[in-house]
Amino acid sequence: MASIADFQKLITEIKSRSFRPVYFLEGEESYFIDKIAKKLESTVLTEAEKAFNFQVVYGREADVLDILSAAKRFPMMAEHQLIVVREAQFLKGIDGILDYLENPVKSTVLVFLYKNKKVSKATKLGKALKKHGAFTSNKLYENEVAAWLSAHVKSLKLTIRPEAAQLLVQTMGSDLQKISGEIDKAKANIGERTAIELDDIARGGGIDKEYNVFELTKSVGKRDLVQSLKIVNYFSSNPKDNPFVLVLINLYNYFKKVHLIHFQKSTNSTEVAKAIGMSPYFVNEYIAAARNYKPAKMNQVFDLLHEFDLKSKGIEGGKATDGELLTELVVRLIK
Repeated sequence: MASIADFQKLITEIKSRSFRPVYFLEGEESYFIDKIAKKLESTVLTEAEKAFNFQVVYGREADVLDILSAAKRFPMMAEHQLIVVREAQFLKGIDGILDYLENPVKSTVLVFLYKNKKVSKATKLGKALKKHGAFTSNKLYENEVAAWLSAHVKSLKLTIRPEAAQLLVQTMGSDLQKISGEIDKAKANIGERTAIELDDIARGGGIDKEYNVFELTKSVGKRDLVQSLKIVNYFSSNPKDNPFVLVLINLYNYFKKVHLIHFQKSTNSTEVAKAIGMSPYFVNEYIAAARNYKPAKMNQVFDLLHEFDLKSKGIEGGKATDGELLTELVVRLIK
């Protein structure tokens, strides 16, 4: 399994022009695959060199033998040639690259974008690709998204306030493309400042500063019914931006951390934050929520979340709208 560190290492290699003859980029998270491919396309060749040495083919239409024949050619008036195979997961007879992998042409940079699938490591092809350092791009877990976001912002020579980062992660989940897009908007708006603030994220237009999932979970954690219902009403008026299933997932993840608080022997907030895998900046909010939701209440919370998950899928849900379901859920959670 490739990590964020593996991705950064690969990008650093490419920046230093230490190219591999074959890049096999596979997996479910297209963000990393696209970033590596884009970096190769902007680094391997100059614009002038691309005229004779850059080729893009598509797996749905391409033939393996034609790809390999092109890969065995030498570049024209350039150090390298670059061949990018998009939609490689649809390439018929992909095992045909095995012989080429044993002795690839060093002046060719051959890139396979094998999205949403993985080659089994138990196969001959899988074993051969492992020798070439195949990059497997997996979906990140919630606690990994925060680490990626920090590294991504740092790569832009910026910093981001903890509350702004938390808002992005809780609102966008693990959708790296969307988070990256919000960071790009914020960067365009901050002028000469280098720190991204909460207001900068809200100003981008993708997230409302006051009415978002982050603020809802915080209000529910405080058992503040009035503020929670204000946010729920806003969600009901903007259902496309605040789908019930996303809100439910965030509530579940929030209460999962609150639940873990009850099992911590230490009362030190830094130690508790480390134990449950979150930023110390926010842990006091969860500790306070744990006081509001005792262990006996937590059992009811998870039963409610399960009940409304079923209702949202049409099981015992009647004809209630998502807004009505969310209103009932929040009221029952708090009361």
